[in-house]
Amino acid sequence: MVIFLLISWLTTATAVTPAELEAKLTAIEPYRDQRQAAGAPRLSMTQMKRTADGAVVTGLVEVAGSDTGKGYGAVLYDVPIAVLWSAINDETRHAGYTAVGYSELLAGRACEPGRRVFNYLEVPWVSDRWWIGLPSPNRTIMRNSAGSVRELTFKSSVNEAEITSASAKGYQNLAYPIAFSKGAWFLVAIDARHTYAEYYVWTDPGGRIPASLASSFATKGVKAQIDAIRKFAKEGNPSCPIE
Repeated sequence: MVIFLLISWLTTATAVTPAELEAKLTAIEPYRDQRQAAGAPRLSMTQMKRTADGAVVTGLVEVAGSDTGKGYGAVLYDVPIAVLWSAINDETRHAGYTAVGYSELLAGRACEPGRRVFNYLEVPWVSDRWWIGLPSPNRTIMRNSAGSVRELTFKSSVNEAEITSASAKGYQNLAYPIAFSKGAWFLVAIDARHTYAEYYVWTDPGGRIPASLASSFATKGVKAQIDAIRKFAKEGNPSCPIE
């Protein structure tokens, strides 16, 4: 299966039509009930089908009682799902592609469940931010779909006791801890070459940042993250196991 995906990626393939995309996304709809990301924004079929024309669909969902909203995006990647999954899980090598300037594994093993990853983000005009990422793969949905549907959820911690290395402490001292961050990637294999992806993130950067600026960061950040993962998957030689 994996070998077939990788060989197919290197050969010419026709584009996915909106009708083909709709048929596939309709077929996998029951798997959405198995998602770990409760409260993830739901896109309309009209929005999802726009990705077949090359669009990156983004938006913001307001959250009652919160100054920040959930930024979301959808895209049709011309990358096999196994390669894209490897790229998304390879966080410690995302620096230089994503907005995160420095990442370091604090606990667990790279690419594996249970890992905890320190992140440092430069933020123009205000204090830089740090947090510890706690990614969690949805093994149930992956197993039940034979790998054709996948989900990676994530949330943050700002427990300073977990930061023990001199390098991570150095970056921590340059930044302010975020209040919280949570979100998810949801992937669907459309064919051997194309993967439909939804990404969302809900972040409160903490500190004195106006809500309007935080929301602007959310929507722009979603588009930037989607584009960065595409580039990393194609050029960065992701090191996580292809599964």
